[in-house]
Amino acid sequence: MNVTIREAVPEDIDRILSIDRDYSPVFSQAANYQRLTPPVGTVILAVLAQHICGFAACSRVLDEATLLNLVVEPRARGQGVARELLDALMDRLMASGVSRLMLEVRESNTAAQGLYVSTGFQRDGHRANYYPNQNGAAAEAALLMSRQLEIQHAGT
Repeated sequence: MNVTIREAVPEDIDRILSIDRDYSPVFSQAANYQRLTPPVGTVILAVLAQHICGFAACSRVLDEATLLNLVVEPRARGQGVARELLDALMDRLMASGVSRLMLEVRESNTAAQGLYVSTGFQRDGHRANYYPNQNGAAAEAALLMSRQLEIQHAGT
C-alpha cells in the first residue's frame, strides 16, 4: 500500500464532507472543518492512488488536542490507512508542542478501540447516551480515551 498523508487545503473541503457524510455523519458541516486550521486545529488526508480515501481532524487548546474525527472509506480499510493517519497526526501534534491527545469513540466501534489501544491510548471514562442513533434507537455510549505524547523540542 502506498498511502500519502498530507495537510488538507480549502479545496479539499467538499471531499472531506463527502467522506464524512457517507461514513461518519457526525461533524459534516464545512464550517466545522474550515475552522480547524493551525494553530487551533489540524486536518490531514490519506491519499491512495491520487484519491482522498480518509482523513483525521483534531482541535487544539494550548498543549492538548482532541481527535474529532478519523474516517477511512470502506474500500481502503484494513490496509493500515487509519494507523498511518493517526501516527502522522500524533507526529504533527508532538512537533507543535502538544503533550496529550484525547478522543471519544462509540462503545460499539471495537475496530477503532483496537487501533487506539494498539497505539498507546488508555481508557479514561465513559459517557452514557452520548451518540444519537438513527431510527429512534437508544443513544449510544462513548468511551473516553487519551494518550500522553512526547513533545519534540527543537534541536533534539
